[in-house]
Amino acid sequence: MKLSSLVRGKVGVVVAAAAIAAVAGAGTSVAANQITSAQIKNGTIQTQDLTKNNFARFTSTENVVTAQTPASTVPAYAGARVVDVNAANTPLATIVLDKGTWKIDGIGQFWHIGPATVNDPDYGVLNVPSLQGGTGTVWTADVPNGGQNAAQTSFSGTIKVTANDTPITITGSFTGGNTGQAGVYVEATQYEYVKLYSGGR
Repeated sequence: MKLSSLVRGKVGVVVAAAAIAAVAGAGTSVAANQITSAQIKNGTIQTQDLTKNNFARFTSTENVVTAQTPASTVPAYAGARVVDVNAANTPLATIVLDKGTWKIDGIGQFWHIGPATVNDPDYGVLNVPSLQGGTGTVWTADVPNGGQNAAQTSFSGTIKVTANDTPITITGSFTGGNTGQAGVYVEATQYEYVKLYSGGR
């Protein structure tokens, strides 16, 4: 397979038939369009293999997917994007991602809306499964009582997805056996580098 046929579809990796010289086999300098992926140790050319001049000929595009807790239909919650969290690891939102490596960021809020018996201090806990670079479990500060304010936390990292249409469910819990309400917003970004030609992509 020629290197030029691999230009599209690899996330976080640049593979293109650029007019550069590369070393193949026993160190012989040859044109890049003569190199096959079999001659490259890991089957790809990484961005760091390109000179600054050549890298400038590429552009990045991004695929952004978002998800959030739906607006509640409970009248007392006044349309807030929360669900009742009455047990550990209650699902808050599910984001569906295709195969590849994604940068994922999100923010969660934990509430005590309305009268409730709370064992203070209590903290909100967000869990993000399969998060690699970054922290998969994050905590809020003490969740205020009375429903006037929320405790908030955020997360950021990378996640590697091995198949298309993979659901990633972010869950929430309260410490100390407490209950309450919580919601989350999550955004995942996948980058792709493509070669720029004089006539366009």
